Amino acid sequence: MFKNLLLIVAVVAAANAQTGRERHVDSKADPHWEGYRNQLIPNPIPITRQDFGFRTTRYTGSTNGEIGGWIQRSITPAYYAKVIPTKTLQDKLTASGKFAVTRDDGAAGMLIGWFNEKSRGWRTPNSLVFRIDGNGGRYWLFYEYGTRNWLTGGGGCFEGERYQTTTTKPFLADGTVHEWTLSYDPDASDGNGLLTFMVDGRKYSQPLAPGHKADGAAFDRFGAFNVQVTGGGMEAYVSDLTLDGHVLDLQTGWEAKGNKVEFEERVIRPYDYFGYTRANETTKGKIGGIIWRDEKLAYYADKVGPLTLDDELFASGKLAFNGAGSDSAVFLGWFDSASKTNKVTSEIKERQKNLLAILIEGPSRVGHYFRPAYTTASGTGISEDSGPIIRPDGLVHKWSIRYSPRATDGSGQIIVTFDKQTQTLTLKPEHRRSGATFDRFGLFNLQTGGHFVDVSLDDLTYTVRAK
Repeated sequence: MFKNLLLIVAVVAAANAQTGRERHVDSKADPHWEGYRNQLIPNPIPITRQDFGFRTTRYTGSTNGEIGGWIQRSITPAYYAKVIPTKTLQDKLTASGKFAVTRDDGAAGMLIGWFNEKSRGWRTPNSLVFRIDGNGGRYWLFYEYGTRNWLTGGGGCFEGERYQTTTTKPFLADGTVHEWTLSYDPDASDGNGLLTFMVDGRKYSQPLAPGHKADGAAFDRFGAFNVQVTGGGMEAYVSDLTLDGHVLDLQTGWEAKGNKVEFEERVIRPYDYFGYTRANETTKGKIGGIIWRDEKLAYYADKVGPLTLDDELFASGKLAFNGAGSDSAVFLGWFDSASKTNKVTSEIKERQKNLLAILIEGPSRVGHYFRPAYTTASGTGISEDSGPIIRPDGLVHKWSIRYSPRATDGSGQIIVTFDKQTQTLTLKPEHRRSGATFDRFGLFNLQTGGHFVDVSLDDLTYTVRAK
């Protein structure tokens, strides 16, 4: 009986399947796509100010100076650090000192430890640090690492898994001085490596996940740098630093970059800014930009429908993943504009309806998968839980997505290619019967809180409804 039902579905699909036509656009000319909440600018535009480095102050009680001042979250890197011989996750590392936070405006952050001069982004690759995470007059402490390929891990100095639900009281930004030690043992935890952090005599540790040590990291700086995501600022100080058993002079051999600046901040959560950017004397035209994972909707897309799950769908092109924070995402594909604009709830409470797309998203321990996803008119659907990994390194990739409604006995099948890798997703028969409609093709956000991606598209070909 089940086979007969699938046969009926296949026959109906074959009868209803339409041969769409293909449209081609590239970044040389404005495609005149429709934008919805895709270019938002705050008024007034906030100012990012960095003013930290070596000080002769004594907020930490040191008589030999300290590192500190005002440090603010921003995707623009800022640091004051000692240049060191390159260390890796094969080396034993240890550092200690004192710190004090005298002011915190909220959504702020400062990182202290090992990193790389080229390290960029939230959940910073090539880093092994502890984080002072400001929450408005109080703060939490985290210890964390990032490998060369954005694999991450760590923990928090509190009971439970989340500071939002912990019974542990936060630290107060009242100038209290705390002593800390950060260490890494590559041979511990069955050879996977172990990260240990101590604050005021309390010890916390986190084994590296299997495979993360092998992925590797390169550290050529040690010091203080900003959390590279949009946010506020804090005033904090660090002193009495020792590195691998040696007391550090806080001035000799240190490098300062971006730590004495003031500028208008253009990448601000949750202000999306993506669409088409015209070419000028120094840059090419661009389809794409900054897209935040946020409860409120945003898209930039072409009018292509109506199309349904009975239609053959195909799209291909080139894509550059220019930047991203962990816990960020974007869809690329077909969706229904009415379903999108009528959605006012978080993705956690209710999934988006009527989409068939590539989802660039993944857990923070991995970064971002490049994977197929779909939902029906009722909101049921699937997104693959793994796939090829895409890095926010600005490299250009070739991609495609093909949906065949008659494949797998009429259930339908999505095939996604990423460079030379291929992933297949078969629709569930009950989902196929539920159906879905699409009237747009383009970029659209995942509607739940998170961070941003910076993506650009070129040389696009995609299915639109036949005239």
